Amino acid sequence: MLLYDVGNTNIKCYDDGEITIVDDFDEKRDFYYISVNPKIEDFKNGIDLAPYFKFKTDYKGMGIDRVSACYSIYDGVIVDVGSAITVDVMSNGEHLGGFILPGIGAYKESFATISSALIFDIDNNLNLKKLPQNTNEALNFAIFKSIYLMIKEVSDAKKIYFCGGDALMVSRFFKESEYKKDLVFDGMKKVIKRIKETAC
Repeated sequence: MLLYDVGNTNIKCYDDGEITIVDDFDEKRDFYYISVNPKIEDFKNGIDLAPYFKFKTDYKGMGIDRVSACYSIYDGVIVDVGSAITVDVMSNGEHLGGFILPGIGAYKESFATISSALIFDIDNNLNLKKLPQNTNEALNFAIFKSIYLMIKEVSDAKKIYFCGGDALMVSRFFKESEYKKDLVFDGMKKVIKRIKETAC
């Protein structure tokens, strides 16, 4: 099965279990895709899955990639840590709402525009329970503590599912969490299965 998740920055390809970043579609094979990129058009051998999602939510303007990630989780908090960080809450198969934060890269860039003294490296040994003692620690602390507290507040003891390129940076702060790199593709596969069952 060939699937594509088209974002604003990258095209992720799922090819029978292997996930890679690609430059374009393989138009020699049939495939399914979702896209948040308005430049992507329909393809004769590609099926856009967006119209097939049956998703309960009052949220307006939710990207299809977020919908797909949430679609595979019946109950829990879905955190996609990419160019932006999206946090969504699912309860009994219904989307209760969510919010969007800047991605880790965007946080770093914003500090750098303030001063060259605020250019820093990610600290993989950061302790969120200890007050920082230098600028590098202080910037890391500000970013990860704020992200942590917002996710923690809405999680309400629900299990947290992380996906996205920078997910491991954030998931390490949560004991009750699971890293699922193919969460968006799980949602797509669930829709495809329903389409095929309905067609039978």
